[in-house]
Amino acid sequence: MSKLADFTVECLGVEYPDYFNGYGLGPRSDYSYCTYGIGNTEAEALEDCLEQMACSDTFDFTDDDERRIRAEYGEIDENTTAAEVCGCDCEEREEDFADFPAYWHVGVKWSVK
Repeated sequence: MSKLADFTVECLGVEYPDYFNGYGLGPRSDYSYCTYGIGNTEAEALEDCLEQMACSDTFDFTDDDERRIRAEYGEIDENTTAAEVCGCDCEEREEDFADFPAYWHVGVKWSVK
């Protein structure tokens, strides 16, 4: 099976699903694959993204790969929710937010060898 080669990992911020324009590879991309994860917090979005990578079957995803990706990403916010970022941290606004929630998005692009 292939191994992870070059990659880039990035926080795509907080977006509403109806407005998220996606995450992909352009025609001149240096990478062959990509995925993104979503979550209520930035940490949850990174976890989802790593799970998507591990399930992709494009390479043999190892603990070392996960450590490399986390190190490249750097410090991560485990507490701030998407609702808080959108200013929906009071009870009245949280009810409105529940009908049309936003999520943190984190993406990874990679190549294999």
